[in-house]
Amino acid sequence: MTDPDYRIPRDRFDNAEYVEQRTLLVPPESQGSVRTALSYLYLTSGPVNLPRERLRAAEPYMELRERILLRWLYTRTNGNLRSTYGAKALLAARYSQFRCSSCGYDDVRALNIDHVEGRTPETQYSCLCANCHNIKSRQSDWLGERRYS
Repeated sequence: MTDPDYRIPRDRFDNAEYVEQRTLLVPPESQGSVRTALSYLYLTSGPVNLPRERLRAAEPYMELRERILLRWLYTRTNGNLRSTYGAKALLAARYSQFRCSSCGYDDVRALNIDHVEGRTPETQYSCLCANCHNIKSRQSDWLGERRYS
């Protein structure tokens, strides 16, 4: 069983009212940054990158589980892994509602972004827990060929 402090409740996804309620709880000078960060995490139509200054301004108002996700996803949409992952990785994580696409495990500390069919120009991604990701990676190499029987 996962620690509830590291699970994201499903009712937050595509819930613009939730985003606005949370935004109103912070000082006016930080509301725009918090709105952007929460939209980045929870809204299907939310932004696909997060400017560094908004990330820094929003972090003090985020829950621990949200800060973990923001830092994890930021490197893939804005940071040094952007050219490898980009928006498609964020969309895959959002679509799975920050749960393993294979087993449903929902502790954000154990999530990985998986290259579904290896690293290609058309790469698709899925969100997997560390256990499912390791199992999948040991069954197939990056080209999608079976390594083990």
